[in-house]
Amino acid sequence: MLLKEMNFRDIVDKYLNIDAADMAQKLGSIFEVTDDVTGLLCYGYIDAQAGISFEILCCAVHDTDKKTLKLLHGNDEQSAKIRLAELLEAQAAVLPSEMPRLSEFKGKVEMVQKAYKADEATEAMRQLTSLDPARLATHPDIVTVYLVRGDEAEAVQVLLKEVREVNIIGTLLSEPQAATGLHKGDEISFFLVRNEKGIMCMKVFEK
Repeated sequence: MLLKEMNFRDIVDKYLNIDAADMAQKLGSIFEVTDDVTGLLCYGYIDAQAGISFEILCCAVHDTDKKTLKLLHGNDEQSAKIRLAELLEAQAAVLPSEMPRLSEFKGKVEMVQKAYKADEATEAMRQLTSLDPARLATHPDIVTVYLVRGDEAEAVQVLLKEVREVNIIGTLLSEPQAATGLHKGDEISFFLVRNEKGIMCMKVFEK
């Protein structure tokens, strides 16, 4: 499956084999690389600033005919990362966590988990599947919100902050073009609406 077709829950906190031979060939200064390398073994996580990211654990050789996956040597001393935005067209497969040899990378994975651990409010926002249609593909902590006044609607990006009883709170990441009285950096409240286009995040202003 292409990475762009995967939900962030299929990627985050998972081990993935990603077909990226050209990229793997450029990592010879960090990892073991062979002529037949086909891609990368990665661990997926969310960077609050950069969005969905991958810690590269080692290069890999996937033989589709024999249905085998050979993991090459990793590197405990150096870190290499790549962002989902650079790999959207790449094929990827989620690997079972109990797969032999993955335990070799436990130390590096634990460092990533500790460094990018989210607070409780952020974790709660990520658990809301109802927000998934509005999330940015590469950054699940950001949603598209429509500012509606009468028959006019403007799409803006909002960083999720918290859920309250009847609405959702976030921080405006872009400057609205319409005269709404809102500005980039402002906190706004909005709600979910289901219509003919599906589920949308919306803030309605009086005319």
